Amino acid sequence: MRLSIVLVILRKELVETLRDRRTFVSLVLLPMLLYPLFALLMSRMAGAEMETLEARASKVAVWGELSPEVSQALASAENKIEVLPWHGAPEPLRRDLEAGSIPPPTPAPHAPPGPPRKNSSTEGADAEAKAGAKNRDADRPDAAVALAARALVDAREAHAVLVPWRGFSEDLREGKAARVTIYYDSVWGDSDFAADRLDYALARARDRLLVSRESEKGLPEGFTSALEVTSRNVAPEERRVGKVLGTLMPMMLILMSLLGGFLRAADMTAGEKERGTMQTLLCAPLLPIEIITGKFLAVFVVSLFTALVNVASLGFTLRRILPGEMDVPFSAHALTFALLIPVTLLFSALFLAVAAFARDFKDAQNLLTPVYLPVMLLSMVTSLPGMELTLATSFVPVLNVALLIKAIYLGDVSPDLVLFTLGSSTLFAALTLVFAARVFEREDVLLGGRGSFRAVFSFERQKGGIPSLGFSLGAFAVILVVMFYASLLVEKTTNKTAQLAFTQLGLFFLPALAAIFVSGASMRETLGLRLPRPRALVGAVLAGLSGGAVVSAFATRLVPVPREFADKLGDALLLDGQPLWVLLVVIAVLPALCEETLFRGLLFSGLSRAGFVVALLASSLLFGLAHGSIYRLLPTFSLGLLLAYARHTTRSLLPGVVVHGLNNALAITVLAVRPAWLEKLLRDDQVPLGVGAAAALVLGLGVYLMREPRE
Repeated sequence: MRLSIVLVILRKELVETLRDRRTFVSLVLLPMLLYPLFALLMSRMAGAEMETLEARASKVAVWGELSPEVSQALASAENKIEVLPWHGAPEPLRRDLEAGSIPPPTPAPHAPPGPPRKNSSTEGADAEAKAGAKNRDADRPDAAVALAARALVDAREAHAVLVPWRGFSEDLREGKAARVTIYYDSVWGDSDFAADRLDYALARARDRLLVSRESEKGLPEGFTSALEVTSRNVAPEERRVGKVLGTLMPMMLILMSLLGGFLRAADMTAGEKERGTMQTLLCAPLLPIEIITGKFLAVFVVSLFTALVNVASLGFTLRRILPGEMDVPFSAHALTFALLIPVTLLFSALFLAVAAFARDFKDAQNLLTPVYLPVMLLSMVTSLPGMELTLATSFVPVLNVALLIKAIYLGDVSPDLVLFTLGSSTLFAALTLVFAARVFEREDVLLGGRGSFRAVFSFERQKGGIPSLGFSLGAFAVILVVMFYASLLVEKTTNKTAQLAFTQLGLFFLPALAAIFVSGASMRETLGLRLPRPRALVGAVLAGLSGGAVVSAFATRLVPVPREFADKLGDALLLDGQPLWVLLVVIAVLPALCEETLFRGLLFSGLSRAGFVVALLASSLLFGLAHGSIYRLLPTFSLGLLLAYARHTTRSLLPGVVVHGLNNALAITVLAVRPAWLEKLLRDDQVPLGVGAAAALVLGLGVYLMREPRE
């Protein structure tokens, strides 16, 4: 692939993009106007609606006789309740109510003792709803009253109906509990507001009656209430604002960011077919990978620019509408933009690949819409109550990023979950790019034919050699995702030794061998099953004994590991006090064999088709991400570089196995034995720089010895 050709195609696509006024409007103008206008409109509408509700008196039809105390409470000026005695009550119903022939509804049952539940404030209403869920309105004792009240409220003649049941005043005078029912329509704002006003007024009246009763009986104040419960919301204002933003903004940001890529992908593929320029482009002496890379980069740049404009517009809008003490920090917006990068990577490639099957621009929109809809639905899931980013959701595309954006606004960001989310999203993006490249290799699709998805996904076993880049990456992604979710199930077992052994053998080693077998590639070439020269093995031994000390001396100073995390990791590696030989087998031998088979065998061989540097960096990064902790990322990434170099320079898997095994064996031995001289050597649990420098010399010698002359 020629980089200069890719840049020429990228420049051509970007110039055409900037010339299109519609694209400029959708990329820049729309996001810059959307957020301020939306925020301004919503705040004005909400404020105006609340002011209107508060200014307007609530008309309440009272069907019955209230006691003087309650009447006085309702008539209080602060409540803004306009009492309408017997207003709208049908004459037969009035007679029945005055005669007491209609029994009052059964009070909501008290909730049984148990743990606290959510929405406890509406517990009574919920209990009543559940209790009466199986009963139709017509079967309730007050059905006639409810139907008449509904008709009155529907006709907008009253906001609510208050029914003090027969004997209301007498019960109060005798010290009993008098019954009263509020009928209202929760969907109509005025009716719901009137119900709140009635609740407040009746609660004030009840408090005064309780005080009066306690005084008459000579009881101490608070005797009848027994408990005074006060709830205080300790969530700071930032979290309350973050809850609102985290519910709405992930969906808006993701959808708006992908909108630019959606249109450009359709234009760069189906649009070019329609204009006849795709055929001209294919007649040029260009490789399909150069065309797809140039177009992919153009779609990605457009999507990324759209994401940047959206995040910036959102940031300025929030700074304008929120008070100073509730300001969202700049770091939250920066991290949000960083999270949109893998999403735009993924969907730029996907949109491009799918749109390539379309015959014209309209056809492309029809094909891309089903791809866009799942994105919308996954983004909307974040608004569900209790939906949070967890280990399980961190591997779900789009949903993981949406939930992480929500966590950023709430201030509940976990570094490890950030690592999982970014790692899995990047891996999915790489897979989608491989899929797009496979589509662009089919000239029947690019020349105007519709082709078929089945032909693109068809698989043919190769005969010998090393696996293709797409197959290696795809197989690795499947193994990693299966390993991740299977490990969640394995964690439930209490035997940590069996758990770790199963993970290495059952989720790393055997799947990697099976993938190589299915691909038809040569097991010998893929895994580098050859004996290296003796000096290379000596070099591997030196590198294995010194690599850990070098990493501990330098990497841990760049990314300090919290004491609590280090202690927890150390306890986990000791496997509940297993003897040293068991630790060496499970912690050193098995990972050296199994992880090298997967990472430096299947994965490295496939990635090497894209060049040594790509294979070195990508396999090392994925090796670091697979260890699942941001504090272990730099050390494991550094070790991955050493192992990948050993695999490349010796063309054998064995030196890497030796390095990996010795590195782990030395670490677990030191952790288990904990010799006294080590305590004196370490300073603040860190390897001194002098020791690290000496180990680096040994490591350099080992790397030099592993070098083998190329044929």
